[in-house]
Amino acid sequence: MPTGAGGEIQRDEVVGEGAVETLFENGRWKNRLVGSSRAANAHDVKTDAVAQGREMAQKRKVEHVIRNRDGEIGQRRDYRRDSR
Repeated sequence: MPTGAGGEIQRDEVVGEGAVETLFENGRWKNRLVGSSRAANAHDVKTDAVAQGREMAQKRKVEHVIRNRDGEIGQRRDYRRDSR
């Protein structure tokens, strides 16, 4: 994973097709599958969006990418090998 001087994940890092992405867009927190132009769901509160995005990623066994309000990747969780 490319990181900056402080160890933070860089914005241009590749996010795999089919991953679940939680992002802030048009005043709401949304979850969408990478590669899709439409959001699967939208929330007023980030924690609600993150929780639902995590469930989506675990169910699909894909990566969950959580972006900060400014679009930078804040967290990544990989559920591709999760047996839950």
